[in-house]
Amino acid sequence: MEIPTVLSLANITEQAWNEAIKKHDIVLDQYDGVSFYRAVKKVGKLDRGSVITGSEIIYEYPRIARILHLENGIKAEYTAPFYVEEKVDGYNVRITRVQGRILAFSRGGFICPFATDRLEDFFDVKGFFKKNPDLVICGEIAGPGNPYNLEYPPYVKEDAQLFAFDVRIKNSSKPIPVERRYEVFDTYGIPTVGRYGKFSVDEIDKLKGMIKNLNETGLEGFVFKPTNLREKTLKYVTVGSCLRDLRVTTHLMAELPPEFFTHRIIRALFYLQEHGFNSQPDFIERLGKVIALPLQRTVGKISSDEMIVEQFHLRFRRKKNIKNLMDHLHRCKIDAKITSQKKVGDYWHVEYTRRYFPTFEMLQKYWQGGSHVD
Repeated sequence: MEIPTVLSLANITEQAWNEAIKKHDIVLDQYDGVSFYRAVKKVGKLDRGSVITGSEIIYEYPRIARILHLENGIKAEYTAPFYVEEKVDGYNVRITRVQGRILAFSRGGFICPFATDRLEDFFDVKGFFKKNPDLVICGEIAGPGNPYNLEYPPYVKEDAQLFAFDVRIKNSSKPIPVERRYEVFDTYGIPTVGRYGKFSVDEIDKLKGMIKNLNETGLEGFVFKPTNLREKTLKYVTVGSCLRDLRVTTHLMAELPPEFFTHRIIRALFYLQEHGFNSQPDFIERLGKVIALPLQRTVGKISSDEMIVEQFHLRFRRKKNIKNLMDHLHRCKIDAKITSQKKVGDYWHVEYTRRYFPTFEMLQKYWQGGSHVD
């Protein structure tokens, strides 16, 4: 198929396509010899992150609606039974075959050099896509060896891993039924997020007990997958997840919008109100610590004119993908610099430092006597 033929699958005219190209709502991209178009803004049925080639559309992975009150949220949204899965703290990828290459696309429609490099460590990607060239495996990359997140599930002790949670079909924005996804995962040995089974609306008390257990074991929360495809997929997180998010981000307040922080505080308070504030008597003290202590360390660094940095430790199969990742990070305006790389066995072990200039420059200005109007 050519681009006009592919666009017809999304009911986009050639004129609308050309206008989107002109406005840079759709951009031509390339990675290691693979060329494709990436949606930067919504164009017709193509949301941001959609990937378009001359033969297929890989639709964006849709944002999932969040509920803040477990019982009321489920009762408001579901009538039919629903499946419950673990929500894993990582970064979203869509894995598929494009132009004969098996690639991992990020939520924004970029090809992730790190995930693409490591795909064969996760499952038999070549065998799977030889038999299923039109499928897209959606999942989270999580673990201590990933290039973006410093927070990850406590049971991942070493290196990044894939946790699949969905299967999509090229040229379609519709999900396939949960039972069919599970069949694909199990048939091909694809690692998945935790699967807790099928529930009905009248099993809220059981779910409340489960979410408390997830909170106590340091897990992030639930994703609810409907059996009635007219109903929504939903997510719900633990109070511990909110506190961990705050702990690893509050020292970088200049890098994130204010609502990132206020939303997590509200989620935590809703959780405690529903499940019993008395079960977390030290919450206020913990909240204060996760907000104040990281900021205190940052201000201490600023007073010594020390740059604010984070360290990442990764493994690569192919040396060229180390440079590909650095190029990708720089393109995304991330200040990253490799501090060491060495071959150990089958892998290149890489350390890189990420520097946070906006926070450093803002706080340094104030430390040096600068003023502002608020």
